Amino acid sequence: MDKEIINVAIQALDKEIANNPTAQLLKERGRLRMMVGDHEGALADLQQAARMDPDLLAGLSGAFKA
Repeated sequence: MDKEIINVAIQALDKEIANNPTAQLLKERGRLRMMVGDHEGALADLQQAARMDPDLLAGLSGAFKA
């Protein structure tokens, strides 16, 4: 996926999360941040999502290298 398109999606999620932060939205933004190389931002989002809903990340797989 094109990095520019991903960044537009991240910006849309930023606005949505500011209004209504949910674990699912944070997980999605974290996934997108990983795709563009923002490992610190991705880790922060995924940690916050896990605190909100520990079961949400159960199906997540892959290596995280920050």
